[in-house]
Amino acid sequence: MLILAVVLILAMLRLGIWQLDRAEQKRDMLSSLISKSQRVAVPLASVNRNDANLRYTSVTASGRFLPEKTVLVDRQVVAGQVGYTVVTPFEVEGMSDAVLVARGWVSAGQSRAVLPTVETPVETLTLTGRLNFPAAQPPLWDDKYPVSDGLVWQYLPLTEVAQEMTLSLFPLVLELAPDTVGPAALRIDWPAIDDQWVAKHQGYAFQWFAMAFAFFIACVVLLLRRRNATDNDDS
Repeated sequence: MLILAVVLILAMLRLGIWQLDRAEQKRDMLSSLISKSQRVAVPLASVNRNDANLRYTSVTASGRFLPEKTVLVDRQVVAGQVGYTVVTPFEVEGMSDAVLVARGWVSAGQSRAVLPTVETPVETLTLTGRLNFPAAQPPLWDDKYPVSDGLVWQYLPLTEVAQEMTLSLFPLVLELAPDTVGPAALRIDWPAIDDQWVAKHQGYAFQWFAMAFAFFIACVVLLLRRRNATDNDDS
């Protein structure tokens, strides 16, 4: 019994230490992402599309929008209001791939049956922003529902989007910089790079350490009770 209790306590402590290690790894990753986002923007045409570490890289891209292929990503909430993220493909000079540009947020309005009208410039532009993953599948998404309904998409599976648009697409989305002005930009309020990943693992570590401490106290109490019971029997 005592050996089993020691093994369990050591296992809980080990899991707590592992979570602290994970928190440190995420802290290093977070620092890298923040540093990457603050660097001078590089031309998107010079970026290796197969690089696995492109997220939050600051880039510039010159080219033209394809307004007729604009889509809306549904269920995007800003300041308590439901709306859409407007995403328009952008033909980049010097690249065979087009890149999806997340231009910002628009309100859904009073009726979901009436889609917002979005103006898109057609002249040659130079855009600045950061690379990010496409809108991910919502939690608990049921595959029996369609991903898209005309212009409206629930999330952005790039393979399906590329097929629908008949385009070759860059594997990440370009989110316009918050200081972008002009008709290309809408209301821009991208989530900040925060430390929630670090805090999550620190919270898990605390739980494991607390469980180990509580189990240790319970074992001590149980041993003391057994010892007292043995002493009483002897007397």
